[in-house]
Amino acid sequence: MPKLKTSKELMKFLGGLKGQLKKNAKDIILVDGGNIFSVDLFAISVIHRSLLLIAGFCLLIKKSNFLSAAPIIRLYLDTLLQFYALSIVKDPNEFAMKKLNGKQTNNLKDRDGNKMTDGYLLSQIAKEKEFEWVENVYKETSKFIHFIDKHILSACTKIKANGVVTFCLSDKIDTPKSAEREAIITMIAITNGLLTYLFCNGWVFTKNNPYSIKKNK
Repeated sequence: MPKLKTSKELMKFLGGLKGQLKKNAKDIILVDGGNIFSVDLFAISVIHRSLLLIAGFCLLIKKSNFLSAAPIIRLYLDTLLQFYALSIVKDPNEFAMKKLNGKQTNNLKDRDGNKMTDGYLLSQIAKEKEFEWVENVYKETSKFIHFIDKHILSACTKIKANGVVTFCLSDKIDTPKSAEREAIITMIAITNGLLTYLFCNGWVFTKNNPYSIKKNK
C-alpha cells in the first residue's frame, strides 16, 4: 500500500480495492472453462458481502458515524475468517457446500479434526506474519457489537469535576482522526487478506491449476 496520510486518501484507496474484488469475481467465473463449483458460489457471496460492507463503512465514515462504522470492521473480519477456513479444510468444495446449506463454521472441522470456532480460526491465521494483527482487531471491534462503555460514554461530551455532565444526542460523533485512519487501514488490510486467499495462491490459482493440486495430493 502506498504511503497515504489522510483519511480521504485512504478512503479512495479502499474504494479502489472494490474494483479488484470485482475482477476476482470475474476471474472465478471464467477460469477452468467456466465450470462452477460450490467454492465458486461461496467465493462470489464473500465478494458480494465484502463490497456491501466496504460501501456501508465508507458511507458511515463520511457521515461522521464512527460508532456504526466500527462494527462493520468486525463483520468484515468474520468474512475473512470464513474464507480463510477454506484453506485449512480437507475438502474445500465439501466445506463450501455445507456452508451453502446453512451449516455453522464453528460446527465444522479442519483437516486435522479441530472445530473451526472463531477463536481457533483467529489463532491459526494469526500464525501467518501478515495476519498477526487479527486477534487484537477482533477483540477491539467486538466491543462495538455489545452495548458497553464505548456506547454509553459516546453520548457524554463533557464531564466536569463538580459532577455536571454534558450530553450530545446526534446522528454524528466527533472521532479522533487517528482512530478513523486506523479503522480505514484495518478495512484495507482485511480486503488485501481476502484478495490473497481469493487470488494470490488462493482459490483462483487453485481452480486454474488443477494439475498442480492433484500432483500435491
